[in-house]
Amino acid sequence: MGGREQEAPSAGDRQGTDPAARSPDEAEPGNAPGDAPAPETEAGRGEPAEPGEQEDSGSEAGPGVAERELNRAGERYAVWFRSAVVVPCAVFGILATPDERKTATISMAALVIGWCALRLAWTRNRTLSRSWRPVAVDAAVLVAVCLGQAATGTGDPGGWVVALVSITAVTYPYEWPTRPVVGCGLGVLGLGAFVAGSYIHLGEWSIALAGARVLLELTLSRLSYVLVRAHARSADRLTARVAARRRQAAVAAARRSGEREYLATLHDTASTTLLMIAIGARDGTRWVPERARQDLEQLAKVPGSDDGRVDLGPLLGTATRHPAVRVEVEIDALPPLPATPALAIFHGVREALTNVERHAGVPEASLRAALDESGRIVVELRDRGRGFDPEQVAAHRRGLSGSIVERMTRAGGRVLVGSRPGGGTTLRWMWPDDGDY
Repeated sequence: MGGREQEAPSAGDRQGTDPAARSPDEAEPGNAPGDAPAPETEAGRGEPAEPGEQEDSGSEAGPGVAERELNRAGERYAVWFRSAVVVPCAVFGILATPDERKTATISMAALVIGWCALRLAWTRNRTLSRSWRPVAVDAAVLVAVCLGQAATGTGDPGGWVVALVSITAVTYPYEWPTRPVVGCGLGVLGLGAFVAGSYIHLGEWSIALAGARVLLELTLSRLSYVLVRAHARSADRLTARVAARRRQAAVAAARRSGEREYLATLHDTASTTLLMIAIGARDGTRWVPERARQDLEQLAKVPGSDDGRVDLGPLLGTATRHPAVRVEVEIDALPPLPATPALAIFHGVREALTNVERHAGVPEASLRAALDESGRIVVELRDRGRGFDPEQVAAHRRGLSGSIVERMTRAGGRVLVGSRPGGGTTLRWMWPDDGDY
């Protein structure tokens, strides 16, 4: 048509003044009494929480994502770090050992290197690495190497065995983060075996000072893990609070959307019927029961956001059966579309036909529904009535902007309104809205 075509103000244009239009990330509703932030699980990441972690943490909800990642990194890299220190120390120990003790030292070094290789292989199997088998192997190797100092002659504080005991004391609290008794117990066992082996070899307690240093290293390592874990738990609590707030905001936004949908439908049905009765737009009252029945059916469908897909053609056929306006209908083959935009178009067409009856001054209109070149659904309703100037519509007249345009905008589509005084009116519904118009 030759009139001006303009896009009516949408809900997004008034986002700054409409609190209901805020996104869930922006809204910050207060927590309801008794509500507690639900911690995030690994379900969305495809990694279920380990049962052992939940039991050992002492918390009903189990450790959060950050704490689980900390524990897994500690378990994995503690073995690698210990092996990277122990293997070179064992090699240097062989080189520094006198010839008469080299055979025993090579045997102990081979045992230690084989132990490191086995523990590295077990890190690939998390279930195996968390069983009691590595605990027994670690304990046996530590006791054998430390008590074997009499054979290797390495009971001095600067030997490679004390380096082995020291690095195990540092790494065990991270390797067994959820079982501190195991980690610290292995560290104390290695320390005790080292002191005992040195006493057997040297016959004196001068090595006790080195033992005290290793005990301090074990204590500081555990304390450092506890400190890092506290920060991880703080991050998990913050993440859980943010997630809970977003869920609450999403629920509030959905509730407000349903309320707006209900109010729009109420405007299209019951309030319009009452207005027609009040102004005497129809002769007689026999049409009132049937119209009231249709209104109740539409109100019962609100909010109408069924999760399935519906055929728009039958909906448009129902919407165009208006008692006072004859509609020429042309509907092409249309693909099923989600119920929310389908109902937005359906209610919009019904409201537009009511506007034709009340304002256009003509008893007929035409409706066409088809796909455009880009595969978008386009429904066009046109009348040749008296028309109007879209820019002169009063702000309190919400039928066009509220019931038709905003509803379609919320459904992910767009409505274009084209009209001019004396030139009729054309409404064009488009879904989805790709911003081309």
